Amino acid sequence: MKIFKLSIYITISLVGLLCIWQWLDNNDYFQRNYNNLKTEQESLLSWQDGDSYNTIKERYRNLFTNKEYSFPRQKVAQIKLIENKPLIGLFTNKTLKKSELDNFVNYCNDTTNFQWEETTWQTSESEYFFRLYNDKNKVIGKIYFCLDECGMTSSMPICPAMKFGGLSKKGQQEIERLINDNTKWD
Repeated sequence: MKIFKLSIYITISLVGLLCIWQWLDNNDYFQRNYNNLKTEQESLLSWQDGDSYNTIKERYRNLFTNKEYSFPRQKVAQIKLIENKPLIGLFTNKTLKKSELDNFVNYCNDTTNFQWEETTWQTSESEYFFRLYNDKNKVIGKIYFCLDECGMTSSMPICPAMKFGGLSKKGQQEIERLINDNTKWD
């Protein structure tokens, strides 16, 4: 009976530790270094009293080419693709080849890859997410992709070039091609 209780205790402890580890990893707790917008910059991207849909779209458009609002606003040294499956995704990630880093960052800042669509999905519904790292191995950006069901994205830090998070047909095709092209991954 003591062995049974001990095995239950060990199992519960291990499951608890795994859950905590997963939560910390999902939130990039130990390694995040996002270059978030200042409060006044972020207010430009928020709905304000009296704003119309077209007003907010125009404010976004005015920031498309402003480097202060680009994604991820830091030099990228590494990008990892992770399947958005609890625990499993951590062990099945792929690293993008160095020669492809600039192409991915350019993709994220190219407005033709995104469309004006309000996002009503949760990041837990996405199939994949990309983590972008700096040369100090700190997470400087993260972007989720919901491809099969909704064609949406969500990024941290926020980027006006991604509009409201909808993927255009071109953008969806390009990201699916990248994810499935094994020659682009180490």
